Amino acid sequence: MKLLDQIKEWMGRRALVRETQPDRKPVAKNLAMSVKVGIIYLVADETAHNQVRNYVKKIKEELGLTKIMALGYFDGKVLPHYLHAKLNFDVFSAKDLNWYRIPHGNVVQNFMAEEYDVLIDLTVHDLLPLQYILAKSRSRFKVGRQSDTNAHFLDMMIDTAGADSLPQLIANLDRYLMMINSPELANMN
Repeated sequence: MKLLDQIKEWMGRRALVRETQPDRKPVAKNLAMSVKVGIIYLVADETAHNQVRNYVKKIKEELGLTKIMALGYFDGKVLPHYLHAKLNFDVFSAKDLNWYRIPHGNVVQNFMAEEYDVLIDLTVHDLLPLQYILAKSRSRFKVGRQSDTNAHFLDMMIDTAGADSLPQLIANLDRYLMMINSPELANMN
């Protein structure tokens, strides 16, 4: 990253930490008992995009959830062919960022305004545009990968044990989200 980009990102992160709401009251919710689920992710390539699509499909089929919205970030100005509009999937790109690398536009604003039961962050590295959405989202319960910067924004963090793979993060998040307030685990006591 160039020096100017590092300065921009540093200024954006400072603004984000200042604007974060410390008085949020999270409501832990089991994924199976959720009505609305939001997912944010980095579109690194077509494989990553398809892994997220397959996870959304799995949630819909296995849990019967219908209100799932996924928002991907593509770190380029021109969207690749595989990111054409699909139901329940939106994408924003580098051209939708301001000088401080803060996202704007209708797609981003609409996603942040929605009140999801669970917001799942499927990023394996810290990215300011997605962390901004995570921080500003009105979601009741925010879950993602453990990191020092995510501690400000997430209600539950999953330790990936140093593995930086999207499939492993998806599997871990899914497993732990199914354990929260689980009726099966409560009946075992």
